[in-house]
Amino acid sequence: MSAPVKAGVRLQMLRAGSSAETLFLVPGLEGDPAELADLAAAMTGPQAVYVVAPTAESEPRLETMAAGMVAALRGVQPAGPYRLGGYSFGGLAAFEMAQQLRAAGETVESLFLIDALFDERYWPRRTWLRALVRRTWWQLLRIVRLPPREAVGELRRRGVRLLQRLRRRNADTPDPLRVSDEPDAPDVRVNALTAIGGYRPQHYDGDVTLIASAEDHHFGCDTARLWDGYARRIDLQRIAGDHLTVMQRPAAAAVIGHLIDHRLAARRADWPGLRPVDGFARPMIVTTMRWFSAARLAHALAEAGFEVSACRPGDHPLEVVTTLSADHRLRRGRRLASLEAAIRATRPDILLPDDERAWALLRRLHARTTDPATRTVIEHSLGHGDDWAHISSRTAVAQEARKAGVAVPDTEVITGPAALAGWTYPLMLKTDGSWGGRGVAMVSDESRLAPTWATISRPPSYPRAVKRLVVNRETDGLVARLRGRRPVVNAQQHLEGRDAVVTVACLAGKVRDLICLEVVRASAERGPAEVVRVIDHPKMAAAASQVVERFGLTGFCGMDFLLTPDGDAYLVELNSRVTPTCHLLVEGAHEEGQVLTLFPADCAEVEMLDVPLRSLALAELGERLVARRSRPLTRMGRRLTQRLTSSDPVGGRPRTR
Repeated sequence: MSAPVKAGVRLQMLRAGSSAETLFLVPGLEGDPAELADLAAAMTGPQAVYVVAPTAESEPRLETMAAGMVAALRGVQPAGPYRLGGYSFGGLAAFEMAQQLRAAGETVESLFLIDALFDERYWPRRTWLRALVRRTWWQLLRIVRLPPREAVGELRRRGVRLLQRLRRRNADTPDPLRVSDEPDAPDVRVNALTAIGGYRPQHYDGDVTLIASAEDHHFGCDTARLWDGYARRIDLQRIAGDHLTVMQRPAAAAVIGHLIDHRLAARRADWPGLRPVDGFARPMIVTTMRWFSAARLAHALAEAGFEVSACRPGDHPLEVVTTLSADHRLRRGRRLASLEAAIRATRPDILLPDDERAWALLRRLHARTTDPATRTVIEHSLGHGDDWAHISSRTAVAQEARKAGVAVPDTEVITGPAALAGWTYPLMLKTDGSWGGRGVAMVSDESRLAPTWATISRPPSYPRAVKRLVVNRETDGLVARLRGRRPVVNAQQHLEGRDAVVTVACLAGKVRDLICLEVVRASAERGPAEVVRVIDHPKMAAAASQVVERFGLTGFCGMDFLLTPDGDAYLVELNSRVTPTCHLLVEGAHEEGQVLTLFPADCAEVEMLDVPLRSLALAELGERLVARRSRPLTRMGRRLTQRLTSSDPVGGRPRTR
């Protein structure tokens, strides 16, 4: 439905919903409500959505336009809190509307600027000069491809415009350049261009969500740089595409709709997701592996208001997460030095190891650093310092968990097959420091014990070590092979039951939130869980809380359980680090019984693919990873690797990785 045009303002409902959470959006230069239709259609929240826009009859002055639109939206919602947003010119108009509403004593709860720009005369000088050079270069590249006569004319025209831009940098009059360049433009567009030319934004004493395009094909500048310092707090979110395609492509507009949905939901008092708190507000993700889940978690944390940084190897999925406050490289030849430099430069309040090697690396740095602040943040992040040796040992974790009242299968460190005399079969052999099912083997009967022990207790084979070096760029396996370093092997009693995991967010030994998941399917034999079901299991949750308290854990961790037919939960493994399901805790509660296929998944049939809808870049990267794994050459490489490394142990249960 639409309301009559009044006082030069059009007001139109795009989406019916709750009047208590109405969202008002302003379109771009053309003032066309249809421009925002895909964005509104993608929203799933309870809010009603209105488009408010100036018409050709409005005065071409932004303050006047904004005042008219404020009067129009007050006809729908007489009092705040208000939720405003706008695209391009509409973002600038929404910004001024928010200023006027706050000046009138109203509350503006949310303000979304979607690739909004203001007049280039008010850009920072360095940004303006860089943009001028870039646009001039783009024009020259275009002109040299034209026929000679046409190129000369275009060069003369562009030269005149360049001189105009240089002269008007410090001019006080409205911008004649934009309007004169579009003699046949509709009156709405002419008015908008004139209004932009005469408007200089002032500091906004509130919070702004700036949704900026990741590419620049038009203005020569990064939108995010323009708004730096113009608001009390700017929550920057990148969207794949350029200034035009972020709204013209339905997929990109849908991402913006999901993002706005999420921001509005996060402001509600009953929001179930994690929020930043003292000691857990500025996390740094430390990773030595190139796992997609680290990027997924970083994006979720940044969305939730955390100030997220990373220290990671090159060519990592974290590269596409543009909301990182700092992105540091973990150097292969100098890991400790590069990690310490990253921590000193960023000063996070918590470190989140993404894998076992990252956890061990932080322990080594703690022993070697001379910086008290670095030692303090490592101690805060890894649990009780006296328990670090326990946390890295499967047997010690089992023994300490049993003392805390947690049910665990019998688990012992063994030095040879003779130590297993009296054990019943089947049983599991597991090495310390392994992950994702690596270093796990099932021994079905006593006749298989000796050969399985011989395989699992030796360093990685040369073929596997070389494969990990060339394909995974991991040097640890080859170093262990060359030095003859043997792993610590644990024996664990095998129990029949269903695999399950608990994902926990905790701080100083206290659980902030947790989610219980049953493993429906693993990605491969011994591999991490791929499909999970949300379950309510009080015994498993209580056991996880006891383990967190016993070791004083902080950050994220995952625990593998075995659920027996009689309903008991046995702890079989502790991963005191980030696991692939941690983002579920950040994003909010999931209904009991919900089945999730963790993205990216290489499977044809899925219950609910857990796609990162609010990050088109992450979604596209995940799709590329799946496509790469399904290529014939890649499949052939996996089969060849399996043959070359067939002497390594096989078998075991799905793991959370």
